[in-house]
Amino acid sequence: MKDRVVCLIPAYNEEERIGAVIDVVKSCRFVDRVYVIDDGSSDRTAEVAHEKGVNVLRLSQNMGKAYAVFFGVENTQSSIVLLLDADLVNLKVKDVENLLLPVLEDRADMTVGVFSEGRFSTDLAQKISPFLSGQRAIKRWVFDRILESRKDIKESGYAIEIILTEYAKKLKLRVETVQLPQVSHVMKEEKLGLLKGAQHRMKMYREILKGYVNLRKSRDEI
Repeated sequence: MKDRVVCLIPAYNEEERIGAVIDVVKSCRFVDRVYVIDDGSSDRTAEVAHEKGVNVLRLSQNMGKAYAVFFGVENTQSSIVLLLDADLVNLKVKDVENLLLPVLEDRADMTVGVFSEGRFSTDLAQKISPFLSGQRAIKRWVFDRILESRKDIKESGYAIEIILTEYAKKLKLRVETVQLPQVSHVMKEEKLGLLKGAQHRMKMYREILKGYVNLRKSRDEI
C-alpha cells in the first residue's frame, strides 16, 4: 500500500542529534514512514537511525543535501513528502502536525516551517531568509516536476531550499508559512568549531548562490 506521508531526514554526521528528531516524527500520527538518508557519514548516524527503528538509505560518500533529498524521493512512494533537518532542537509533535495539515487538507501544496521564539541567531536568520528553511511538507508531484525539468538538480547541494522556493513561484503553488515556536538547530560553528564551521557556512552560501543563478538562467524551462 502506498504511504500517504513519508518523512525524509537527510543527515551527515548527526549521531548526537538525529535520535531526538526521529523520536518526535515517529510519534506523529500523520507520518506513515520515516527514512533517514545518510549522506556518507563517518560517525554512527546510520546506526542510531537503525536503532530507532526507521528506514535508512546510505550513500557511500558525501553527495550533498540536494542529492540526498532527491535520492530519498526517488526511493520512496507517497503522495506527500515531509522534509526535516537532522539537527533540530526542541521539535515537537505539534510542529510536525502543523507542517503537514495544510497539505493533507489540500489547503496548500507546500508548507515552509520558520523558527520563532527560540534562539536569537536562528530566529533572525529565518526572518531574513525564510526561503532557506529545510522544514517543509510538499506534494510529491512537485518533486516529479522538478526532476523532469532539471536532470542536474541533484548536484545543487545546499541550494535545495531555494530551488524548492523558486519552483513554487514558477509553478504557482499554494505555499503556507508555519511558525515553529522554540524550535532551532545547531549551528555549523557549534558542530565543527569556529574556523571549520565558518568555512562550511561559506561553502553552503556559495552553493546557494550558484543554485539561484542557475535557476534564473533556466527560468523558462518549466
